[in-house]
Amino acid sequence: MNKSYEQPLNLDEVRDGGFRQRLRNLCAYEIGVIPLPIFLGIALIVFLSAHLGFLPKNMIGGLAVIMTMGVFFGQMGQRLPILKEIGGGAILCLMLPSVLVFFGFFGPATIDATKMLMKEANFLYFVIASLVVGSILGMSRFILVQGMLRMFIPLLVGTLAAVASGLIVGKLVGYSVYHTFFFIIVPIIGGGIGEGILPLSLAYSAILGGTPDIYVAQLAPAAVVGNIAAIICAGYLARLAIKRPHLNGEGSLIRVKSENDKFQVKEETGSVVDFRIMGAGVLVICAFFILGGLLEKVVGIPGPVMMILAAVLFKY
Repeated sequence: MNKSYEQPLNLDEVRDGGFRQRLRNLCAYEIGVIPLPIFLGIALIVFLSAHLGFLPKNMIGGLAVIMTMGVFFGQMGQRLPILKEIGGGAILCLMLPSVLVFFGFFGPATIDATKMLMKEANFLYFVIASLVVGSILGMSRFILVQGMLRMFIPLLVGTLAAVASGLIVGKLVGYSVYHTFFFIIVPIIGGGIGEGILPLSLAYSAILGGTPDIYVAQLAPAAVVGNIAAIICAGYLARLAIKRPHLNGEGSLIRVKSENDKFQVKEETGSVVDFRIMGAGVLVICAFFILGGLLEKVVGIPGPVMMILAAVLFKY
C-alpha cells in the first residue's frame, strides 16, 4: 500500500508571500496617474522645501504646490462614497485649500509661490482660456450649429423658468435681485466649476474690478449646492427612466431616428498624440485670448466675452 506524503505547510512563507503581494499592490496603486511611491516622494520634496523656506517663488514652485494638492484632493474626492457622485474632486480642490489657508496651515513660502503663479503670472487666465476655447473648437461643428438651432426654444424656456423661480426664492429669503441673479442663479446654470465659474470669474473681474479669485470664492458655493441638487434630480430621473423606458428617449437627441443619426459623434480610431499639434493648440488659445483683449478696446465688451464670441464665430 503506497502512502502519500504532503509537504508540510510553512506558515511563515504564506505570510511572507501575502505581505509581498500586498506591498506590490500598494506600490502599484496610483494617485491620479502617478504611482503611490513616486507621488509620496514628490509630496515629501515639496513639503520639505516649503517647510524649510526654500520653495522657489516662481511658476515652478507654484505649480508644484497646486498640482501636488490638486492630484491628492482630486483622488480623494473620486474615492469618498458620497462626494464621488457629486463631483467631489472639484469640490475638495476648491474648498479644502481655502480652509487650510484660513487656519494658517501653509507657511509664507507656499503662499508666496502660489500668489506669484496665480496673481502675478495670471495662470488662471491661461486655464480659463484653454477650457473655453478648447471646448468650443473641439466640438463638432454640425452639433454646434444644428443642435443649437433645434434645442434653442426648449433651452430658452427652461432657462427663463429657472431664472424666474430663482429670483422669487431669492427675494423671499431677503436677497436683492442683482445678487440673486449674478451670484446665485448664473453660477448654477453656467455649467459647473470649470466651464462656468472660472470664465464667469474672469468676466466679472473685468467688469467689476478686482482679481478672478475673489469672484471664484463668491460664485463657487452656489455652483456646488446647485451641482448637488442637480445630481439628486438626475438620480431621480434616471430611476424614473428605468421604471418607464418610453420616457428616456433611448439616447436619442431628437425623436426622428434618421435625423438623430446625424448627431452621433464618430470616434477616431488609431489616433496618435502629436505634441506639435498640441503646441499649435496652445498658440491658438493664446491668440484668441489676446484677440479678446483687443476687441475689448474697440467695442467695450469684456475681453473674456469677446474671446468666447470670437471662438464661436471661428468655429461656425
